[in-house]
Amino acid sequence: MTVEALSSNVVNYLVWRYLQEAGYGNAALQLSRCWNRDPESLPFAKNVSQHTLINLLQDGLWFDKLQAEAGNGHHRYNFGRDHGRPYSVRNGTLLTLDKGIPAHELAEEANGPGTIVVQEPPPSKKQSRKKKGKVNGIDSRMNHQVNGEAMEIDQNGSTHVTNSVRAESEAMASEAESPTVAELPISTLSIGNSIGEQTEPIIQLASDTLFTCTVKEQEKLVTQTLWGPPSAPLLVAAGKSLLRLHLINQPTDAESKGSPKIMDIPLPLTSFEITAVCWNSHGEMTVSAREELVNEIGEVMKADKLLKLVDGGSDYQVVSSTAGLVITLRWNEAKQLLLAISSDGKKGSIKIWKNPGDEQIPAWTTFTETAIYEAVWTSDSTFVVCGIDILQVYEIGESLTCQRTIETRITWEKIKFEPSSGIVAIMGVDGQRYCLGILHPSDPGNLQVQEYPDPFLTDIDFQSSTKPNALGISSIEYPPSPSPVVHLATCTASGSVRIWDANQPFKCLKRLVMVDESPAHSIAYSPDGKLLAAAGPDAVTVWDLQKRDVPLATWRAQDVNDDQWNGSVDGDFSLGWNPDGTSLSIALGNQIAVISIPR
Repeated sequence: MTVEALSSNVVNYLVWRYLQEAGYGNAALQLSRCWNRDPESLPFAKNVSQHTLINLLQDGLWFDKLQAEAGNGHHRYNFGRDHGRPYSVRNGTLLTLDKGIPAHELAEEANGPGTIVVQEPPPSKKQSRKKKGKVNGIDSRMNHQVNGEAMEIDQNGSTHVTNSVRAESEAMASEAESPTVAELPISTLSIGNSIGEQTEPIIQLASDTLFTCTVKEQEKLVTQTLWGPPSAPLLVAAGKSLLRLHLINQPTDAESKGSPKIMDIPLPLTSFEITAVCWNSHGEMTVSAREELVNEIGEVMKADKLLKLVDGGSDYQVVSSTAGLVITLRWNEAKQLLLAISSDGKKGSIKIWKNPGDEQIPAWTTFTETAIYEAVWTSDSTFVVCGIDILQVYEIGESLTCQRTIETRITWEKIKFEPSSGIVAIMGVDGQRYCLGILHPSDPGNLQVQEYPDPFLTDIDFQSSTKPNALGISSIEYPPSPSPVVHLATCTASGSVRIWDANQPFKCLKRLVMVDESPAHSIAYSPDGKLLAAAGPDAVTVWDLQKRDVPLATWRAQDVNDDQWNGSVDGDFSLGWNPDGTSLSIALGNQIAVISIPR
């Protein structure tokens, strides 16, 4: 008879779950410390239902009873009728974590004030600076050789451990210096509450999806989508021979939901491709377009133009005809400045215009030694750019000066800024390694870097702050002690989502999983910071993490018709929230879906 192979990881996980369910939260915590810091990340964890270990043992006892009766033999397992005093008193005087109360407080309640609870000592600085064998602060050598190995069960009940080769990951702490890397938190089960217990169901969003934004024209191709500000709540679809505005209705009930109003913006170009888009003040927009021109002998020439669209897109002004291939546009509302990032693949250029209008030369221009991809304003007069082996901070005064150059050997692809704390987060790749970086205002010269613990890091986003304070890196003060939590969300194409405290790099607060473990290509907080959405071609998952770790709502491509959405098509993927956070859009190829989100 073939028996499913067990492993010590499976057995340990079942015991860990049982300890949680029986109220022994402290014992479960100790087990996870000695075995696995994040048991819920094990690939089989999602398949384990509540009370699995008890049910498994009961089934074994029942099988033993039937086997003894069929063979007229004796029971192999006999524990008698007297099992002693009950070993678990839930919410009683024994030390449990059923109420979600810290173990040391429960110990004081049970044994009186001043009770000393022995806790695991923190790692020494010498140990924490060792990089070998550590991923997110977890020493892989803590997992003894038996952990994770398959145990073959013989007919006589003996077990054999099979050998395997275990890979080790090496985490980067900082390119300047290796700071202490925080430990990953124990699962939400460590407070004695199963994450499977929830009072509200997960909402299925497929029925509340608007697909009439899909671009049908074969000669047009969507490469990016962007929602406008509250003053212009429009969805822009831009790409090859396409610049289209969608006015999405926001009905109060499903019956009043109608098709969006669509307007193609006429551009003074024949064959073009939009390479960058940004919203300016008063609902105006700036776009970068590359036009293809054919001369009288059939030669194809390319010309790049920056255009400012005014009067609702019915008119335009040429900002520049010499800006080059612009890949990033950023608007500075306070100073009415337009920042344009260009690159030829080898070097980069930075150009800034004051009150861009009729064609004019930029007020400031500078160039970089390597290609740059992204930029973000960090104050009225400072911004940060990143790219191939480059991370630089610039300041605008009478002239444009490079305030700081951070030494790096990583290609940084995306950058985000959190205004209330002054923290900059970046993501990039170094060969086959995906990297997450934090530039903290308390140590602006030190870029703290960690190799990302999950494969295929794809996107990052800060939670919107309720108290914005647009201070630049150069003027930010040291954060107060203790520092407030600054939530940074990251996602991967392997289906994992992590929430980090950017004020304590790299402390992971939560690890979540996409619905059906589907890939996540983009992640974004709602404008008010209350909801978090992660999305990929096959699914969307929305969380309200202030209430629970279980998703609030999910959307699956398999729940809609293939002619409405096909997750297997080629194309650029994008995700975005509308200004009031009641809808989000996903786009893949020429498909655009607008999904209503319950609030």
